[in-house]
Amino acid sequence: MANFSQTLYFITVMAIAKKGFRKIVVNGLPFHWKFNEKIIIAGGENGNGLLTVDFGWYDIWLYVNDQENEPPPYEPKRVTPEFVKKCIVFALSKEWKPDQSSSVFNVFYQNGQFSTEKRNTT
Repeated sequence: MANFSQTLYFITVMAIAKKGFRKIVVNGLPFHWKFNEKIIIAGGENGNGLLTVDFGWYDIWLYVNDQENEPPPYEPKRVTPEFVKKCIVFALSKEWKPDQSSSVFNVFYQNGQFSTEKRNTT
C-alpha cells in the first residue's frame, strides 16, 4: 500500500507529464518547465524540486484603461528555452537542489539580472 508521500510523488510526476510542461536538459540533467504568469520549473528526473522565476510579467490588457497603475515593463518579452536554461543555471549556482522536494526555490529577474530576493521596482 502506498503512503501519502509516494502518492503525492506519483501525482507530481503524472502532472508534469500531462499538464503542458516542456522538457529541457541542462548540464545533462532533465527538467520540465512551463510559463503561466511565472516560469515554473520542475527539477530532477521525477520533478521533485520546484523552481519559480518571476520576471515581472503581467497581462497588459488589465491596464488598458488604467495606465497610471501599470507595472514597470518586463523583460524578456518572450520566454524561450535559452532563457529557461539561464534560470536553471542561476538557481543551481545558488544551491537549488532539484532532486529535493522540501520547498519551492524562488528566483527573480529584473533589469537583466537574476536574484533570489525581489527588488523594489519604483
